[in-house]
Amino acid sequence: MEGAIPPLPARVNVNDQPKNSETERPVTPLRAALNQYRGGFAAIAGFSSLVNILMLVSPVYMLQMYDRVLTSGSGETLAMLTLIAVFLLVCFGFLEWVRQRLMQRIALALGLNMANDVLASAFRSNLASQQQSSTQPVRDLDSIRQFMGSPTIFAFFDIPWTPIFTAVIFIFHPLLGAVATFGALVIFTLGMLAEFRSRLPMRAAAIEGLQSHQLLESSMRNSDALKAMGMFEGLMDRWRGRHRRSAAFQSAAAGRLSALLASTKAFRFSVQVGILGTGAYLVLQGDLTPGMMIAGSIIMGRALQPIEQGITAWRGFVGARQAWRRVNALLEGFGADPDADATDLPRPEGRVEAENLSTVPPGGETPVVRGVNFTLQPGTLTGLIGPSGSGKSSLASVMMGVWPPSEGALRLDGASIDGWSDYLRLKHFGYLPQTVELFEGTVAENISRLQEPEAEAVIAAAQMAGCHDVIMRLPGNYSSPIGAGGRGLSAGQRQRVALARALYDDPAFIVLDEPDSNLDSEGQEALAQVLDTLRERRITTVLITHNIRLLRRVDRIGVMNEGQLVNFGPRDEVLGQFAKPKAQARAGRPAQQPAGPAKPIQVKYTQ
Repeated sequence: MEGAIPPLPARVNVNDQPKNSETERPVTPLRAALNQYRGGFAAIAGFSSLVNILMLVSPVYMLQMYDRVLTSGSGETLAMLTLIAVFLLVCFGFLEWVRQRLMQRIALALGLNMANDVLASAFRSNLASQQQSSTQPVRDLDSIRQFMGSPTIFAFFDIPWTPIFTAVIFIFHPLLGAVATFGALVIFTLGMLAEFRSRLPMRAAAIEGLQSHQLLESSMRNSDALKAMGMFEGLMDRWRGRHRRSAAFQSAAAGRLSALLASTKAFRFSVQVGILGTGAYLVLQGDLTPGMMIAGSIIMGRALQPIEQGITAWRGFVGARQAWRRVNALLEGFGADPDADATDLPRPEGRVEAENLSTVPPGGETPVVRGVNFTLQPGTLTGLIGPSGSGKSSLASVMMGVWPPSEGALRLDGASIDGWSDYLRLKHFGYLPQTVELFEGTVAENISRLQEPEAEAVIAAAQMAGCHDVIMRLPGNYSSPIGAGGRGLSAGQRQRVALARALYDDPAFIVLDEPDSNLDSEGQEALAQVLDTLRERRITTVLITHNIRLLRRVDRIGVMNEGQLVNFGPRDEVLGQFAKPKAQARAGRPAQQPAGPAKPIQVKYTQ
């Protein structure tokens, strides 16, 4: 059995899918993945055929008991028939186990082999739309896997045998066959009615359930603020509303399905009573034997059982079908790997060029960066200043390839920023975002960017970031565990660990967005030394800050306002333009008090 399941390819390329000869449309990604298991499904269909054939063992045994053994009184015939029946039923049990195990293995293999593609597509979708929940596609894939691996799925393999069993009853007597056909048609109609009656409420329940889960998931990430400002009850009110709507739709769907299921069971029992009654009448008329009457009743039960099981499994089927459609839509929209055609570029020197660069944030319509042009020479330190909302962090996101340019181009060493694969970004890019996020793991794992930590490189990055001593004071130093979101560390410690992560493995291009926002005086001193080291190593660096002490260490300064780069030049020249108005404003005033610690520079614009 181990060799019956061929492995899926590591990635399914949507653009390379085979065409459907009838529609000339690409096969959906999940369908293409399942096609790899056609041999396994063919084996399951074959085992299902044998299982259904062996279901006739019991009625045939009863037929022989009533019509041969009881009339002949032969004990040898009874013993032989019993041994054959037991042997065939053992085979039935073995084949039932084999088909269930094979389906479970296919479901498990599909889930494991598609997990990377689904998670990568969810990640790209989250970047493109900034959705709060990027884990739903993984849960959808789990729903598909669980349904495929459940015993209820075999109802859909067994339903095609209903007309075959009905035909067997026709062999006994046409009147019995007519009763069986009528019963099968009515129960099949009830099954179709279950689909139409439950489709809309189950779809609405799924939508409301997704929305309530996304609300709860996004809100729990801000649990500190919820507690501090007493916002939990407000959150619960919003969540309860959506949860109640989801539960109401689920209850409506469940009520309709349960009513139809109860009707189906009652009707199935009625049909079996009808078969027995009709059979008894035919026995009295001499047109049927008692054994055929009993066997016909048993076969009728076998014929109707898959339909009833299908109605029972319908909720799971509908949920898996909705999950299937969502995963397919995700893979079709975001399944193409942008790194598939990426060139293996050498280590960049660090020349960054922006030409008429504009970008629209994910899910937005208005550009937040408009018509930006600049050139950063290799090894230079560039400061970026501007009022809040001027587009500094947005420009940083574009420079790191997080957001794609909507117009113009951004190049690193002549190659479009989109042409740098994740592997090359891991080696050559360093980024400290404005909102620091650490991941669950150890300090060393976070610094090494979730790769296998190399002790020398991790310690070198921490020493360069000036946080080696801070880490050594932690209970487990570099092996200290960090909770999700950086729990267990202070805001300043998180920022310094994130700075070490940005410096890990000697990158060639670094963007630091407000790296001093949570640092104390010791941390700011360490950050100033980091900038000096970056200049010495000729690492191209962009620094977003208003701290004048840090700005005096850069080579050039750019000024952002309303998404545009309104000024870009040498450090002293740009800072001098802000110093002149202040000097003029102080003219004629009494002598100033001795200067205290450097304050963040405030950039204001006037017409």
